[in-house]
Amino acid sequence: MFRTFLAVLMLFFSYSFSQPIEPQKGERCVICGMDVNTDPKFTSQVKLKDSRYKFSESGKHIIAYYLNNKEKVAEIWVKDYKTGKWIDGRKAYYVVINDGPMGKDLAPFSNKLDAIKFAGKNKVYEFKNINLEFLEHLDMGHIH
Repeated sequence: MFRTFLAVLMLFFSYSFSQPIEPQKGERCVICGMDVNTDPKFTSQVKLKDSRYKFSESGKHIIAYYLNNKEKVAEIWVKDYKTGKWIDGRKAYYVVINDGPMGKDLAPFSNKLDAIKFAGKNKVYEFKNINLEFLEHLDMGHIH
């Protein structure tokens, strides 16, 4: 009983105080192999349940990795497009941009109002509304 309690307590603390880490120089995207530090404002990452990190140079790539590996992922982190600070990717608001590291991409925002202002007449997406089909259409240029 006590061991179970300790295991639950350790799990709680590992998730409660978990933070993103900065990728090392030369770190490569988990999807395409591109250098994730090419444009640091787009650098993103997932922390796996086994405590390893995987990185990407693009919001759409880290979300694609997450969607294909949900059972392995504990956390997803993206950088707020306005502030450059790490934010929880599941709580972010996303705006489609044309000039990301991989062409059409997703600019994440921690604040919905900032996302709306940035988007102008374009749509703001919540994480829960992004799926693999959405990302496929984004790559084909069908989402604006």
